[in-house]
Amino acid sequence: MHNNLNLQKIAYTIIIVIGLGWLSVIGKSILLPLIFAILFSIFLYPIDKKILSFVKVKWLSIPLTFLVVLIPILIVAMLFSYQIVNIMESLPSIESSLKDGFEQSIQKINGLLPFADVSPKTVLPINDSSIPNGSLGVVSKGIMTSASFIVSSGLCFVYTFFLLFYRKSFKNFIIYQFEKENRPDIKDTLKEIKETIQSYIGGVGLVMVILSILNTIGLTVIGIEHAMFWGVLAGVLSIIPYAGTALGGMLPFVFALSTAESSWQPIAVLVYYMVIQQVEGNFITPNIVGNKVDINPFFAILSIVILGTLWGVGGVLLALPLISITRIILGQFQSTEPIAFLMSSSIMDKGKFKKWAANVE
Repeated sequence: MHNNLNLQKIAYTIIIVIGLGWLSVIGKSILLPLIFAILFSIFLYPIDKKILSFVKVKWLSIPLTFLVVLIPILIVAMLFSYQIVNIMESLPSIESSLKDGFEQSIQKINGLLPFADVSPKTVLPINDSSIPNGSLGVVSKGIMTSASFIVSSGLCFVYTFFLLFYRKSFKNFIIYQFEKENRPDIKDTLKEIKETIQSYIGGVGLVMVILSILNTIGLTVIGIEHAMFWGVLAGVLSIIPYAGTALGGMLPFVFALSTAESSWQPIAVLVYYMVIQQVEGNFITPNIVGNKVDINPFFAILSIVILGTLWGVGGVLLALPLISITRIILGQFQSTEPIAFLMSSSIMDKGKFKKWAANVE
């Protein structure tokens, strides 16, 4: 009977997981703006609270909060647009020199490793004749993607406004769904979730600024054109856990490979970003973000893969904060506390599992 009951629970769990996964896919356009809005509203709450102490009008303090955050982003975007225009003007020459650079690299590889027999068509399988035929489709797809992004961003701002405006009501609604004796614990849980989100978003933002400055300085010293653009772009891409810094380094490396006057410059870019990635992973992020996002690498990568598969780039960005919130919630219940510990960075502590095993026996 006990085994049958366990199998029944497992079956129910699988059905629920599949159902939630299916609903999350078909409801992506609804869920993503709402989840981003929830995270943003929690992050913006201290700023809005500070402004509200001076303005005294809630419906006015929230737009002012948006402006405080958006003005620096708009300034960076304006600087970015100037750099992008310069890069777009030089794209034809970059594309030509990039292709020549790849072909020369492949020839060197074949010279060093004759048995590899690498073909340029295998590495660059793009047929030039097919580009004009597909250009209209690329443009139309880009327009549709931009329109979808604008609509989602607009919804996110609207949701964030109302979540901040009615924040006390939403908080009270959650707390009063539980028994009176459990409400202090629920308040502590909500406080921990709030601190985790604020620490993560604020920490990641500061890391992006630091990396953007370091990348720009490094690329300028190496002598790469448009150093500020590539440096800030790499800093922004660091928001993608684990892979972002490496991706941000590959882009200026490829650019240097196709445009640099000296052959040592692409190698210098690659070495510089390898060093920056180590510094960021071992010193900058741990000291700034701290231990609030208490998730071990296995579950962090697993959450990135799963949510990235379901929601694309949005899922990748939301993976760490959502898995951290999940761990906090699971840690509040005795039956799911071992799962929360399994997800945490202190997974190697054997004493915890021995304690739970003793309780079960």
